[in-house]
Amino acid sequence: MADDQLKKKDGKVITGQVTKVVKGQVFVTSVTANGGTATVPYYLSDIQSVAMTPPADMDKLKGATPAAVISILEPLIQQFQGLPADWVADAMAQLADAYAASGKEDKANDIYNQINQLYPGSLYQIIAQAGKAKLDLLHGKTAEAIAAMQPLVDKANQTLAPSPAEGRSYASALLVYGQALEAQKKLAQALETYLTVKTVFYQNPILAQQADQLAAKLRQQNPELGVD
Repeated sequence: MADDQLKKKDGKVITGQVTKVVKGQVFVTSVTANGGTATVPYYLSDIQSVAMTPPADMDKLKGATPAAVISILEPLIQQFQGLPADWVADAMAQLADAYAASGKEDKANDIYNQINQLYPGSLYQIIAQAGKAKLDLLHGKTAEAIAAMQPLVDKANQTLAPSPAEGRSYASALLVYGQALEAQKKLAQALETYLTVKTVFYQNPILAQQADQLAAKLRQQNPELGVD
């Protein structure tokens, strides 16, 4: 039995295996006193946070094509969307990115809207905002992307020791911001932004790797480039 943990808003902790989310309830299978198992639903509205090992299929995403990413993540999102776990929000963002890369921007935008609806008032909404700004960049709306990300970047820069959730969310905004700066030929600022993700907001390994690759490419193309 998995060691997933649900922390309820009343302080109670539930341990077991999270199996699915259906109609506002999360189902958890736990071992009973007699050695059997029982599956019990809990209302998502009563859950503060979930510590859960991501499904094994998430390991298949590295280097996968957009079509493969969609194939892997769609069933997982259908099974777990709404769960307040970092990997779920990250997976939704990756699914949206894959749709955008496949030319299905409407579907990508729908997913970002779902993140906003499912996680109101949470840091996960930063991921949705960053995703929408990324779609602006695809259409050459650089100024709009920067304007949308600037308040988030300002907040990130005031966060010197980010929590894992803050690091994962703000990294999304910083990456889009850096790419927008690069599009405006503000290369030193773009490089500094990528390095900030790599050194401070590195809690999402995928985004940290992207930042590292973008910084390396920028330096390769501009050997004289430094950070102000």
